[in-house]
Amino acid sequence: MPATLLIYKDYLRSGRGADRATAALANALVARGHTVHVLTQQRLGDPLSVTFAPAVTCHRVPSERVRGTCLGFLNKLLLRGRLGEAILRGLPALDLMRRTSLRLQRAIAEIRPDLILSSGTNECVELTYAGPLPVPFIQLFHVYPPVCFRHNKYRRVERLKAALPKAAACQVLLPAFRDLLAPYTPAPVVAIGNAVDWPADEPLPDPASREKTIVYVAYFSKDKNHLTLLDAFARLRNAEAWTLDLYGTGTPAWERRLRAHVEALGIAGRVRFFGIVRTPRPVLLRAGICAYPSSVEGFGLALAEAMWCGLPCVGFADAPGVNGLLAHEANGLLARPGAEAFAEQLQRLVDDPALRAHLGTVAARSTRQTYAAPRIWQQWEDVIAGFLPENCDKTP
Repeated sequence: MPATLLIYKDYLRSGRGADRATAALANALVARGHTVHVLTQQRLGDPLSVTFAPAVTCHRVPSERVRGTCLGFLNKLLLRGRLGEAILRGLPALDLMRRTSLRLQRAIAEIRPDLILSSGTNECVELTYAGPLPVPFIQLFHVYPPVCFRHNKYRRVERLKAALPKAAACQVLLPAFRDLLAPYTPAPVVAIGNAVDWPADEPLPDPASREKTIVYVAYFSKDKNHLTLLDAFARLRNAEAWTLDLYGTGTPAWERRLRAHVEALGIAGRVRFFGIVRTPRPVLLRAGICAYPSSVEGFGLALAEAMWCGLPCVGFADAPGVNGLLAHEANGLLARPGAEAFAEQLQRLVDDPALRAHLGTVAARSTRQTYAAPRIWQQWEDVIAGFLPENCDKTP
């Protein structure tokens, strides 16, 4: 039954996994006959990092410009403690979160959706802070759930804990995450992974034709562990013909740090920086190995895409969101913590073409069976149907 659906994503600037997943979901739902609205606080002059289908309606409710203002400073000062937050709640005209929430709720009242999809934890708080929503909402977790409850800067954890029980349902990306979220909400928690919307019957390239490249597609940040990967790559033996290709970007300081580390390790001629890749599939179909040393992921969409393309992949065994996709010596390799252990698993693939071919084939088969777009979109349809007005007594 077609419905009017609203997806709220605070900003669509980075082009990273959450942005891409938001656009993919919106485009898929509108293609299935739903009326889809996307609500964002991004300003009109600020380009979106993703492309929506023409039938998706995008609404912008710009955030207030408060950085460096007395009002912004006052909010940050008061939000250092519970008493300060209580004071803000008693002075709604000064409470920036309440003002944001009221703007969003006015937009929701104009759109009149049947169901709201909240794309992140900040979004959950912003939507509900000024009061209950007029329709049910499903809370999406694009991250490993425990990270949402670790850092309480500006009372974020308390606010999330207060907002989360208001959700009609929650979605996590991997089955192992369901129990991690259950203590924070009485709502049902469903596991629906990210979709890989590429042809599931696309033949894999001949393993012998693949380039001798180790590829990593990831934003430059501490959690992505690029420094560890560089250390591991420098340890490889008899691998002079192999290059390490890094796709992604980050702050200028991070890129300078990585390039300096490459120089210090003496591998500058074999490490290549390619920046953001908008169409990763051709890159992944050419490459020989995927290294994915991230320490934590909500899902690891770039990893799933590499597996889809038949790449043998190496990750860390203790990395949530990576060990949920890779099974050691079944469809990939998992290393113990540290650069030396990671290098050992990479060395196995560099030395053994047959192992590369076998793991790549199994990785492609398992990923295409589980995360093919039609399968994922149908899972979303099943969840959404349970909260539409004609089925409001049902749960997913």
